[in-house]
Amino acid sequence: MQENSTEIYDDKNRRLKPLMWVAMVSMVMLFGGLTSGYIVTKADNFWVNFDLPDMFMVSTLLIILSSVTISMAVKAAKASEYGRVKVAVLLTFVLGLGFVGSQYMGWTQLVDEGHFFVGSLTDIKGEYGVDYTIAYNGESLLYNGKDFYMPQDDEFKDPIDPKMFGSFNTSSSFLYVLTGVHIAHLGGGLLAMLVVLINALRMKYNSEDSVGLEICATYWHFLDGLWVYLYLFLMFIE
Repeated sequence: MQENSTEIYDDKNRRLKPLMWVAMVSMVMLFGGLTSGYIVTKADNFWVNFDLPDMFMVSTLLIILSSVTISMAVKAAKASEYGRVKVAVLLTFVLGLGFVGSQYMGWTQLVDEGHFFVGSLTDIKGEYGVDYTIAYNGESLLYNGKDFYMPQDDEFKDPIDPKMFGSFNTSSSFLYVLTGVHIAHLGGGLLAMLVVLINALRMKYNSEDSVGLEICATYWHFLDGLWVYLYLFLMFIE
């Protein structure tokens, strides 16, 4: 009986884990392309620099904490502690929902500040130099309260406003794309977590079979690390 259980466990590992790794490698390539595009576009366009929404920090804390709870679930399953598995998976699922909610609140803050998915530079609200700055070809523009000028034009003789007319707020578009694509993948992770939660409530995970839980946990850790990377990237690549 023990040998049969081990064989089933190993067979699941062989069938399911390669698919998970293929999915994660594909996501690395996708986000690598998006962040590369972010850097290239930033250096050769009008670009708005602004602080990330405060709720994105909350998102970061929630998803890191959820990685801790899913690790606790795996550890409990290997010890066949069914009660702890249920609690840990449930906490992870709730924290994941909290992450989604905090992301939505962050997007709401962006909209309130005039940063839209498809918006122009004139939509932005706030005080220039405090709430945001605008760069052109990598150089931060000067603002005299009426018009924008290149940094070397410190006498305010040649406004650059005509070039800005009709320009889109590309930086906010990239922000929505990066966070939105991550949320889409996390949505898949939440669906998988829901299945795992149902199985945990049915006491299906134990020391002999926890493959489904382990695969879900690995994918969840990956989403956690991916978000931390995106958060730090968006915070420091300005």
